[in-house]
Amino acid sequence: MNTQMTRQLASLTIFAILALAGATVEAQVSRTQYSSIDSQRFQINRPLSDFVRVKGQEGNYLQGVGLVVGLKGTGDSDLTPTHRALSLMLKHMGNNAGSGPGGEYLPEELKNIKNMALVLVRANIPAEGAEEGDFIDCEVSSLGAKSLAGGTLAISTLQGPNPHDKTVWALASGPVELAKQDIPTRGYVMNGCRIEKTIRNPFVTQDGKIFLVINEGHKDWRMAQEIVFGVNNLEQNISRGTSGQIAKALDQKTIEVTIPPQYKEEPVFFVSILMETPIVDSLLNNKVVINKNQGLIVIGSDVEIGPVVINHNGIKVETANPEASKFVTVDTQKQYATRLKDLEDALTTLKVPATDIIDIVEALHHQGKVYGELIYVN
Repeated sequence: MNTQMTRQLASLTIFAILALAGATVEAQVSRTQYSSIDSQRFQINRPLSDFVRVKGQEGNYLQGVGLVVGLKGTGDSDLTPTHRALSLMLKHMGNNAGSGPGGEYLPEELKNIKNMALVLVRANIPAEGAEEGDFIDCEVSSLGAKSLAGGTLAISTLQGPNPHDKTVWALASGPVELAKQDIPTRGYVMNGCRIEKTIRNPFVTQDGKIFLVINEGHKDWRMAQEIVFGVNNLEQNISRGTSGQIAKALDQKTIEVTIPPQYKEEPVFFVSILMETPIVDSLLNNKVVINKNQGLIVIGSDVEIGPVVINHNGIKVETANPEASKFVTVDTQKQYATRLKDLEDALTTLKVPATDIIDIVEALHHQGKVYGELIYVN
């Protein structure tokens, strides 16, 4: 490579030392340019559901304030608001303890009740909604108590996030289990929230349209066009004789789809077909594609890795401050991030089997050090 070309391209040196059968092999690989073959020649079809969600099918939450009772001396230290809440709860249950003849709050009546805590109760509603009678988990978080261990959530009413909507959507109660032993102020009640009113998330507009929202990481003008092409191609197959196209991109993240006439009365069936539409994923720059059956791996040129140390079959991979004698290090200039492609090339130069490279990449991903998406294909 001539000097001029060398100056034009960012160089990155990877030093790799690998001990094999008592002999030390040293390889130096100089990366000067990254091939675009990964994103331009390697394309796979993935179902539309991998790229989008249907607008209206979003998760939501219910919340309320409740009381956890039965605590072992770890309840609220300032019991004034807690006693007020207890008085209201007892009154709602037909017990006037803590209330005067006119319904006024009498703190003296409840002053000896201490083993309880005021808590925030929250239940997450899945994107598909919930039916009346369903039981789901709910979370409880202390507002003042030191620990909720051993406590029981008294019946609490849960409302939606809109403060102006006073509808009681669910009731929550039951024994509290700590989510983590080292965080005793937060716990959950397994299947402790009963849905009192059916919660449905409508997804079809009055004029018979649905909207697809492209997921984070895929929002791109080209991807929006790929989706429009795929959906309109599907329309030609399922709606022969129908003129026009059913999908159009409103921007790089939103696709409008008109339900074909023959599916107007069966929108769920149509969406089930729609979400299986094969879409060409040509944007592989930030993805890693793995075929374990064939021992193949394709790494996009934009996939980066964070600082990490990992050992695999005698190979030590270290992306920062190498000090060991048996290692594969990726050393970069400060202004450049470390790219996974460089590590793959170094290991390939050392004739490390593809199956081992896949294992190393998966280990890096498991540690959260691969800044890209892993895709498995057969």
